[in-house]
Amino acid sequence: MNEKFAQTNEGSAGGDYQMNRKWGTIAMLLSATGMGLVPLLSRAATRVDFLDGTKGLNAGDSVGAFMATGRMSMGILFFAILLFATHKTGVFKKLKLTPAIALGGLMIGLSLACYVTSTLMTSVANAVLFIYTGPVFCVLLARIFRKEPMSKLQWICLAAVFVGMLFAEGLVGFGANGFRVDLNFETTTPEFPQKGVGDMFGLLSGVFYGASMFFNGYRKDADTTARGVWNFIFAALGAGVLTFIMNFMGTSGLAESTWALSLHLTTANWIAAVVFWIVCGPVALGLLLAAGRNLPAADYSTIAYWEVPVALFIGLVIFGEAFTVNTIIGTVLIVGGGAIPALKGMRNARSQAADDVKEATDDGRECEPEANAS
Repeated sequence: MNEKFAQTNEGSAGGDYQMNRKWGTIAMLLSATGMGLVPLLSRAATRVDFLDGTKGLNAGDSVGAFMATGRMSMGILFFAILLFATHKTGVFKKLKLTPAIALGGLMIGLSLACYVTSTLMTSVANAVLFIYTGPVFCVLLARIFRKEPMSKLQWICLAAVFVGMLFAEGLVGFGANGFRVDLNFETTTPEFPQKGVGDMFGLLSGVFYGASMFFNGYRKDADTTARGVWNFIFAALGAGVLTFIMNFMGTSGLAESTWALSLHLTTANWIAAVVFWIVCGPVALGLLLAAGRNLPAADYSTIAYWEVPVALFIGLVIFGEAFTVNTIIGTVLIVGGGAIPALKGMRNARSQAADDVKEATDDGRECEPEANAS
């Protein structure tokens, strides 16, 4: 997902490093595809019947957070190997661990733990659309705590995302009798008995995602790989803490008894879990790192939205989840509200780069007479 695990660090390889945008684009598309496979692999790793959610899980509902913990732990391993392979152990030792670095990792761990939990409790569409409210929450946090100004476009996009959530949740939308407003949450369905809880976890995943992006806005001087190790250590801690809390609430009677971890995964479940941890962990995250090195932030932030159609396609084609006109409207509003500012940033960055090239060319031409005179 955009800016979840990597910060663009264009100068990290030195001022003479030339970004390979073609490779960066391919890497970002592959990474976003891997991220989009989360609902598919998380369900394969936990369900009694892969295609039939009504038969339940081979574990308690906290297994989603447990799966996220495994994924984050695999990320620690990957970045630790990368740290040694790139001879950056010294850089890691010198990197000062600050609250921003720790909180950035902790928030993304909580976000993905809530997200995977959401994919098991509610529809794929709701889960993926709610987590992509994150950029909006990031803007709000920056406005509140860093006093960063918000343009009219950002306010419009914020409103679009909010309305999109209402459409995605079915609180407003079009029905047989035309447009309707129904502020009663649909908290349960035959396939998703805890749909309301799943939607809440989805919304929390967006809140934590936005908080992670906010904290990642600090300490941009930190080396990507060295920071990645700390990020994943705290991400695994965050996901693990949520697993423990849900399990405790389930066993103590404070919440549904189904929240207790109670693992009874089959061999097929475990195989899918390992594939999930690898594909959505080191593979997707490694490609994200490559994309961050070869694309400007605005470019890879925008391309990262490819995860949304991938996940929605999986929900529609593989799991047969209804894709209504209200879901389509919600998708357009939420994705558009998040992507339009990034697209504008991409356009401005390219315009600025073109102006810089033109200015450098003009300066060179002005120096030519002096050179000829000498």
